[in-house]
Amino acid sequence: MKDRIYYFVDDIDTSFVLNDIRKLASHTKELLILSTEAIEREHLLPSNVSIIEEFIDWKRFKPLNILVSNFFTIISIYINECLLSRKFIKPKSTIALICSNIHKAKEALRAIEDFSIVKTKNNLFLAFWFYDCIYLAFLKKWGNAEDAVCRAHGGDLFEERSSLNGKVLLRNFQLKYLNHVFSVSETGSIYLKQKYPNYAQKISVSYLGSKFHIDTNPFSKNEFVLVSCAKIRDVKRIHLIAEALLDIGIVMSWYHLGDENLDAKNDPTIDLYKQAVSKLRSKQNIRYIKAGNLSNEALLKFYKEQPINLFISVSAAEGIPVSMMEAISYGIPILSTDVGGCKEIVNQETGMLIFQDPNPELINKKILEFRNSGMNTIEFRKKVREYWEQHFNEDINYGDFIKK
Repeated sequence: MKDRIYYFVDDIDTSFVLNDIRKLASHTKELLILSTEAIEREHLLPSNVSIIEEFIDWKRFKPLNILVSNFFTIISIYINECLLSRKFIKPKSTIALICSNIHKAKEALRAIEDFSIVKTKNNLFLAFWFYDCIYLAFLKKWGNAEDAVCRAHGGDLFEERSSLNGKVLLRNFQLKYLNHVFSVSETGSIYLKQKYPNYAQKISVSYLGSKFHIDTNPFSKNEFVLVSCAKIRDVKRIHLIAEALLDIGIVMSWYHLGDENLDAKNDPTIDLYKQAVSKLRSKQNIRYIKAGNLSNEALLKFYKEQPINLFISVSAAEGIPVSMMEAISYGIPILSTDVGGCKEIVNQETGMLIFQDPNPELINKKILEFRNSGMNTIEFRKKVREYWEQHFNEDINYGDFIKK
């Protein structure tokens, strides 16, 4: 057991971040959150968790001073990254990024000191996201972190994704100093190892998982019920589900769990969603229910009480969705696009995979195919639950993570 975990994150608004903190806190004497944003739900945290919120004071950032005092280190990092990446990296933006991360690392040390934390060698510095862990590599390089690790998911890992595309990442520098990177999917682990083979031994898989419970979703064939769960935005392509149901010939209900996000700007899929749902309202055989944002407790209660035949996801990209893990924990089969680590959850034992860019006609066809198949049975749903127990029980997965 570590005496203390220093936990770096932007916020704890998502249930899987909050759960990660809770599980790790149970395996350490003290967990200190260093958050770049304000924390609004600290009452949900365990008693051995402390918080330093908005720990970076950017008014103290003096990039020229940092550049002058760390000139040879910064230039060395830049040249080495160009050589290892075998490409020219924009010097101005790279140097600015290194300077800002040196500042962030120093601000973390200042915040810890101001918090009157007694120093201990038996510590772990951990970042939940892999977007930019350069500051964490500096803390390890300077000898302030005995162990420094991070998790890697989807938008923070796959460099072709819009969230990372074109950005300076300095992955070679990060991987040189971090003790380990834990991808939450096998797909992500393979991707990183192939891209950075020199550091393959520092990369492995550690699934997150969802809560253990004894409940199963009540099964009914009286009415076919479809469920989707996501904040509506371009990458989730919820409009495709609505468009697929316009020509479906069966009586059914569709529940969408999550923010409709109707005020989003520069997202053409929002208008497509509005148009398709408006047409869907005129269909006598379709009942569409917008459940809106639910707390994690309310969502799990919904899965426990509302009969659901099929969970559907048509995302253009994913890491490995905890939402799917939660669904299969109740024995609910999944229909999903084959993106990210989805195939590690969705297979012949748990549901159906479709290719990355399906049209509404294919989605319609696959929903009907599922409805009339042996997957839409109590027997199959038992296998779905068993698969969750074997792969995504968070108690088992976090135990393995702590050992690693």
